[in-house]
Amino acid sequence: MKDKRKRLIGLFAIAPIALFWSGCESTESFAEEPPPMQPAEPIQVSGTQLDPYNMGKVRTPEAIHAYYIGPYVDPQDSGIRHDGHRISRVERPAQWNLTPSAPTAVPLGPVVAVADPAKQTALLTGELENKITQANNLIAALIEQNDQLQGELQRKDKAIENLSQRISNLED
Repeated sequence: MKDKRKRLIGLFAIAPIALFWSGCESTESFAEEPPPMQPAEPIQVSGTQLDPYNMGKVRTPEAIHAYYIGPYVDPQDSGIRHDGHRISRVERPAQWNLTPSAPTAVPLGPVVAVADPAKQTALLTGELENKITQANNLIAALIEQNDQLQGELQRKDKAIENLSQRISNLED
């Protein structure tokens, strides 16, 4: 019985050492690690880049205005004084331009006027009125000449038809 115990104790003592050595002598080959992934550069596709000069036709930028606030006492705690500083406020957020032919804002200093040619209230200049009158007269003359030519063509068609009937009567 003592022999069996010694044998078991010896086995338990040798087993971890054998496992350790067998792990070190492993001939299993591990696959090489793949090279680290490099960030892919975006593919450039023609016609997908927006020209910065045409950006306003697609999206109107946000309007930010800066204000200066002087020193003041905190309204919630009179023991706190705030120094003067500048704050920036978004006056108008960026928006998609859904009507590219809409009126454009013309900055005129602190006031902004809207230039909309569709809502023009000023009278036309005399020179422009004369040009419009000349164009209208020319159009009226062309319409009259067109009517005369149409009448002349109809008379010619009737004459040709009469001549073709006479020729067919003579041939019979």
